[in-house]
Amino acid sequence: MTLQTIADRVGVSRMTVSNAFSRPDQLSAGLRERILGVATELGYAGPDPAARNLARGKAGTVGLLTDSLSDAFDDEVTAGFVGAIAAELGPTGSAITLLTSSVYDDFVPARDIALDGALVYSCFAESSATEWLIRRRLPLVFVDQRPRDGYDSVNIADREGARLAAQHVVDLGHREIGIATSSYGDPTGVSSSPFATDNSVSADRLAGWMDAIHGSDADVVIDQVPKHPSASPTR
Repeated sequence: MTLQTIADRVGVSRMTVSNAFSRPDQLSAGLRERILGVATELGYAGPDPAARNLARGKAGTVGLLTDSLSDAFDDEVTAGFVGAIAAELGPTGSAITLLTSSVYDDFVPARDIALDGALVYSCFAESSATEWLIRRRLPLVFVDQRPRDGYDSVNIADREGARLAAQHVVDLGHREIGIATSSYGDPTGVSSSPFATDNSVSADRLAGWMDAIHGSDADVVIDQVPKHPSASPTR
């Protein structure tokens, strides 16, 4: 079943049938209703979406790259972020496509899935998926990670916020301070190399804490904890 099949049945051109699906303003309501009625009768669902998008030069979806797809559902902050992006895309008619930074045999989501643009959300600095998106020259926005020249980025003031929090603890008179954090990739427990992380959010927050603590006579211990509270840290 093709556009031409419908056109022959209705007695119009193939382009008129195409317009009935993709450009309804180009024909009368009565003619469009007639064309869609014949299409329904013959079991035709419409032009192939892939071919239509190719002709338009648009994929109809924006990618969201993250290191862990499960975080989009399990992590409260990430789930809220995904929901906010979906709410903004909704009125535009665009969809949101979740992309993992993993590679499956010869299939690389960031390279092989059609996208109009992408958000790179809190990915590790060495992620090859990010480099693929850049090589594709897609419009990109980096969120919660190091800004890149030539691209928009959205970050919060992690370092200054952390400094203010630590300064409050110091001002209360506390001198033995522990920092519990994650995203360091090391085994759980007291960290011997607290600055050894590629996670920009964790690194900026740690720098902020140290900005306040190093200016005082406080001692600090940094504890690497599991990302998910269901796991138990070893001390």
